[in-house]
Amino acid sequence: MSTRQDRRRFERTVARAMRPSMRSSATPASITNLMRLARRAWSWPVVGVAGISFVIVVFYLAAPYASLSWITSRRVDGAQPARHATLTGPAHDASERRRAEVREVHLRQLQPVLHMDAEQLSELARRVGAQGRVTRKDRSDSAVELRSIFVSHRVLSEDLQNHYPEYAQAKERLRRNVSEQEEEFRRATWLVMTKLPLPPGTAAEHRRSEIARGLLEKCLDRGPGMTLTTAASEDERAAFEAFTSFQPDPDAAHCESLKRRAASIAANARKLSTEARALAGRTTLAGECKYTSHE
Repeated sequence: MSTRQDRRRFERTVARAMRPSMRSSATPASITNLMRLARRAWSWPVVGVAGISFVIVVFYLAAPYASLSWITSRRVDGAQPARHATLTGPAHDASERRRAEVREVHLRQLQPVLHMDAEQLSELARRVGAQGRVTRKDRSDSAVELRSIFVSHRVLSEDLQNHYPEYAQAKERLRRNVSEQEEEFRRATWLVMTKLPLPPGTAAEHRRSEIARGLLEKCLDRGPGMTLTTAASEDERAAFEAFTSFQPDPDAAHCESLKRRAASIAANARKLSTEARALAGRTTLAGECKYTSHE
């Protein structure tokens, strides 16, 4: 029969056998179970030393596998968030970089268009300030010239409204005002032409429109209207005589309307020219369009 002292000695021997390698692989629960089995084995006289040896051998064989399974499960669990971050983080960053690059490229495309707008609008303000209108051409040629002033790029000018809506709307209002000015100027010119006292067949008959434009220019305070040089031809002298002899106001209502609109057009054109230059200097692009949404 074993004594209590022998039992304690056996327990200490088992504990020493477990150090240090078993501490790294066995869990606290497994150690507790081993000690419990050791006590039971000692108390069974029939099992004795053989039973105890069997328990120790089984523990040593099973503990590494249990520890490996536990470590592997921890590694798998810990790898899941990292794998998710690998799949979503870099891919998201790459998409954002691509989007920023596309917007940067489109911004560089729009900047020259805005610079050209600024130049065209400045020229528009100069012309209207000098002559009260933009062009002296006929209606069809005038429409082409006006389009060239307000459309700096055949494709991208229309896209400006997607990124600079307030500027685009103000430019469209200015375009309509210029068109109205040109149309009213043509109507006023026609009215003056019908009132000119030029008998049919005179030398100045083919200069009737030139005389009318000269009268309107004088009415708008945009110059003397017509001048005569010493080397003037006969028809030029006849035209100048008709110009100076025309006493009635060519059309006071039209003159006042053309004056007011011309002043407004010149002021708004200068303002928009400055705004276009400021927009061209921006480093970020607002708004979306088919060019920025394309990946």
